[in-house]
Amino acid sequence: MVIRSKLKESKYYDQLRKVRNDFKDEFNSLKYKISSVNVKILNSVNLRKYLKKEKALTESQKKELYEFIINKNTSLVDLYSFKDNSPLVSIIILNRNGIKHLKRLFTDFEENVQYPAYEIIVVDNASTDKSVDFLEDLSDELHLKIIKNTENESFSKATNHAAKIAEGAYLLLLNNDVEPTYGWLNQMMQTALESDDTGAVGAKLVYPDCSKSHHNKRNSFKIQHTGVAFKEESGFIKPYNMDKAEIFGEDEKDTLRAAVTAAALLVSKDKYWQVNGMGEKYIYGYEDVDFCLKLLKKGYKNIYCPKALLFHYEFGTQEKNKNKEIKNRRLNNQKLFRQKWNSWLRRKLLMDKLNNDLLFSEKPLKVAFAVTETGKDSSAGDYLTALTFGESLKKFGWEISFLSRKGHGDWYEVEEDIDVLISMLDAYNISKIRSTNNLLIKIAWPRNWINRWISHPNFKGYNLVFAPSETACSYIENKTGIKTLLLPLATNPTRFNNNIPENEELKCDYCFTGSYWDDPREIIEMLDPESLSYTFKLYGENWDKIDKFKNYNQGFINYSKIPEVYRSTKIVVDDANRVTKRYGSVNSRVYDALASGALVITNGEIGANETFEGKIPVYRTKEELNSLIEYYMSHEDERRAKIKQLQKFVLENHTYDHRAETLKDVLKKHTLKTKIAIKIPAPNWETIQEWGDYHMALGLKKELEKENCDVILQVLPEWNGDGDARCDAVIVLRGLSNYQPKKQHFNMMWNISHPDEICINEYNQYDHVFIASKIWAEKIGKKVDVPVEVMLQCTDPELFYPDQDDDYKHDLLFVGNSRKVYRKIIKDLLPTDKDLAVYGTNWEGIISEKYIKGEHIPNRELRKAYSSCKILLNDHWDDMRKEGFISNRLFDGFAAGAFIISDNIQGAKKVFEDALVTYNKPEELVSLIAKYLDNEEERAKEVEKGKSIVIKNHTFQKRTERILEILNKNLS
Repeated sequence: MVIRSKLKESKYYDQLRKVRNDFKDEFNSLKYKISSVNVKILNSVNLRKYLKKEKALTESQKKELYEFIINKNTSLVDLYSFKDNSPLVSIIILNRNGIKHLKRLFTDFEENVQYPAYEIIVVDNASTDKSVDFLEDLSDELHLKIIKNTENESFSKATNHAAKIAEGAYLLLLNNDVEPTYGWLNQMMQTALESDDTGAVGAKLVYPDCSKSHHNKRNSFKIQHTGVAFKEESGFIKPYNMDKAEIFGEDEKDTLRAAVTAAALLVSKDKYWQVNGMGEKYIYGYEDVDFCLKLLKKGYKNIYCPKALLFHYEFGTQEKNKNKEIKNRRLNNQKLFRQKWNSWLRRKLLMDKLNNDLLFSEKPLKVAFAVTETGKDSSAGDYLTALTFGESLKKFGWEISFLSRKGHGDWYEVEEDIDVLISMLDAYNISKIRSTNNLLIKIAWPRNWINRWISHPNFKGYNLVFAPSETACSYIENKTGIKTLLLPLATNPTRFNNNIPENEELKCDYCFTGSYWDDPREIIEMLDPESLSYTFKLYGENWDKIDKFKNYNQGFINYSKIPEVYRSTKIVVDDANRVTKRYGSVNSRVYDALASGALVITNGEIGANETFEGKIPVYRTKEELNSLIEYYMSHEDERRAKIKQLQKFVLENHTYDHRAETLKDVLKKHTLKTKIAIKIPAPNWETIQEWGDYHMALGLKKELEKENCDVILQVLPEWNGDGDARCDAVIVLRGLSNYQPKKQHFNMMWNISHPDEICINEYNQYDHVFIASKIWAEKIGKKVDVPVEVMLQCTDPELFYPDQDDDYKHDLLFVGNSRKVYRKIIKDLLPTDKDLAVYGTNWEGIISEKYIKGEHIPNRELRKAYSSCKILLNDHWDDMRKEGFISNRLFDGFAAGAFIISDNIQGAKKVFEDALVTYNKPEELVSLIAKYLDNEEERAKEVEKGKSIVIKNHTFQKRTERILEILNKNLS
């Protein structure tokens, strides 16, 4: 679908463009889905063929693989000659009905240990087979103690019990279902003794013959564990075994790990108890990872020792545990682990990738750019910028990929290993992204068409927004309220520099690089090569359409040749077009040409002043352009001096290495921020402006972000998805809708209305409860098991302040929807001969039309209405009045300088003192109105008092201070 050039000047151009873009997106998505289905069908057919062809290992092959692994590892083992007085190691083994495992474990045990000082403590969990008899017989040969439990204790509890009686300076936790190989403990102790800051030492675990296993039948003699890493899965930062099911390989060096499994884990007893041993709330799951993370947080280093090799018959026991009890146990372990570690691990995981430490993750950070097209012949500026920027990001060890709009795939299909997505195009609709990575950071980088970017409803969905100039940052922030960070374009000095040889074929005195896309450009009017006695060349597409440039048009030139173009000219003319100039965005050609040693003359005055501190020559007219070209061509010394000054400035401030450092720094700060989701009970984003809860959420969001928090707002359909996976805490604005809290968050309810809709059990699901009523808070606080406190509604004094407007001048004002009910204060007042203005929905047929002035006042206009009326009327719904839920209208009204008369509600007098005038009966209301309408001085006195009380005690800033006080206490 092509939009004709004449339509580009139409007021409907943006709408047409959006329709075209949506159509293209849907078509490409459909095409991708069809091709994906075909690939899946093909792959599934090939897979079935492969499975049919694959043969099980023969007994001789199994033996050969087994012996190969043992012999290979033995050749790598580097034994240390430990003395008899070496530190005693207490080997702790748990057993329940595992006589088969024990017999395998203790075969050649002494020979394989190759360490002189150890004791063995076996905790038997009420075995009913002959395990204890076997162990008692074995105790004659080995220094072995048996703890005979009368019930099946958990791994954590049993291990802690054994650790308390252990005599060793070191503890070796060892599963009963392992088969150690030669020198394993010798190697682990070498690693443990190398440094005082060593925490846990783990071993290489390998699958044995798994031919009889259901889940692992293809894993025979493959790797099972080389340490523990983490990944996000449905909001859970989940631990997993590294290199699982990989082919056995040679890794000889000890390697730092975030955690190791307790199937074979060595740690000093002192450090074991420094972190209080194994967490006993875990029941056979996650306790070892929890333990290692405690060590890590304490400052110790956990190490994977590859030369310590054990076969682990884990599948033999785990596959027997399939009943409901076991499933519930695992879910409970996961819940405990989430609550304790999820927020911390989420930050650690991304920081690990950002720094390329590869401690918590196996993969470095991966950044994807959404671009028009890719390829060596691409002329798309967004791709060339992304490509160059990506080269600098790769220096951090990061991986770079591209999501191409014109490519074969669907650019909304974002792979799970992509951590950061940078959109280079306003046409990219992030609401269409399909990704299983709930931690995906979405970045907008508008470099042009900024008004078009911010007009998209999905613009608010970006996690970070960059802009190329201070002017552009301010424009975006003023229009959207979204914090915008400075990230100008830049250059790559390894590509653009003085060492590039000049090209005789490209040589000229001055040139222009850039294409013509049927959109007005100033050089068409201002540049006149015929009037200048210097050679000129023009590079780009479609310039043959402009008659005056036909003789100078060199056509499109590949990006790889651009450095030669700039090295082969003296002056580069820059033409900031209409979609960049007003925002101060500096084009790439400016940075690249200066880095190459060519002088740039630009029409981008704002960008020249902001980014180049006024150092770069600027033209505003045809005459100025000609004059500048003439001057610098005829004054070589001045031209060279200006080039030297500007080139130095660019290389010191404006390379993509600088931009990469900026991005890395911003991502680190973003990662470390406290992240909060505010749940708004509005049904959708289309009607959000009509919901008071939304404006309440905006007030909270603004103040929280001032305190360096990152806040997302979610409407009702988004509450239960994984969109809050990156969040540490959740604030639910509880009105009519119930929310099921997720255990990985610190969950706070702010009960602002409808108290009769909430049961005690719902309150108890939260970590902290705020209630907008002192009466109700005291009542509920006595019935629930969680902290409850009063948090009244409040106002934003930056939005509500005295601001009179003649359009809203009335004697009496009431703002509120009727919900097809005759509201109390209006019913008590009418009929009246006073100048009454009512704003709200569904008043038709209830009151006379002469009173109805409109259905809605935008929130940004409300202060004008409140401060322009003589008396602001307020009432409360019956349930709110009964339980003391004070209306937010009172806080906003006083802040805006309104005199208020309200129905009588419990607690209001204590909050506002006598600044709030209340009534009980209709005749009292009429009398009060008559009294105060004629007494402006008295009204002003009460207004000042009410405003002072609200600004001092009842602002979003005050509420935010308390919320953060609680979060800091509970998230630390």
